[in-house]
Amino acid sequence: MFAQLVGKGARLTNNHSQAVGMSEYVLWGVLDYLQRGAQRRADQASHSWAPTPFTEISGSRWLVIGFGAIGQAVGRRARAFDAHVTGVRRTTGAQEHADAMATPDQIHDLLPSSDVVALTTPLNAQTTNLVDAAFLARMKPGSVLVNVGRGGLVDEPALLAALETDAPAHAVLDVFQTEPLPADSPFWDHPKVTLTPHSSAMGSGLAARSDALFVENLGRYLSGKPLLNEVAASEVTAS
Repeated sequence: MFAQLVGKGARLTNNHSQAVGMSEYVLWGVLDYLQRGAQRRADQASHSWAPTPFTEISGSRWLVIGFGAIGQAVGRRARAFDAHVTGVRRTTGAQEHADAMATPDQIHDLLPSSDVVALTTPLNAQTTNLVDAAFLARMKPGSVLVNVGRGGLVDEPALLAALETDAPAHAVLDVFQTEPLPADSPFWDHPKVTLTPHSSAMGSGLAARSDALFVENLGRYLSGKPLLNEVAASEVTAS
């Protein structure tokens, strides 16, 4: 559809307004797991005074696959907790919100040392079933997988099998191959899965940020100025 619009002369821009909410969601999911939120809630419900040790983000190593606006926002927030962040994207070069950068062909080499693996990359021919059995076999025991990209990035049967081996030990999933998630999906009741219904972007500031960007670009369009986040027509038709 977008390629057809561009072919008729339309100009398109990206909207990165969802990056704030999605990156906060990633931090929430990881923190809730590492801080043993489920156990704490169970203890409160049962009136059990049982101090709960937890794992700190500080000193952990994060692999953020897809280091565009969302990935960079994740990196920024994780580094605020003193995590080491490696961003993955096709183009090389230092990034402000990463301690190191890597290309997709290096992912498998980085997985064994990554405590958190966050998927923030688009779905395309190169990333479909990116997280397959071979990918999962390289993950660090006790690690956390977070997917806020697209459900098609993950081979779901392979993930279910890998969770049984604790590599990863937990998955935070906001997207699935079939949505809405079928009522009989094993993910619903899996003890090592935190899931949400494709809602990681639905933060309280999303609408205001989106409106502000639209109004700014409308003014730029009318005055003949360059648009913010404009996507080249060649990129649209290539996708």
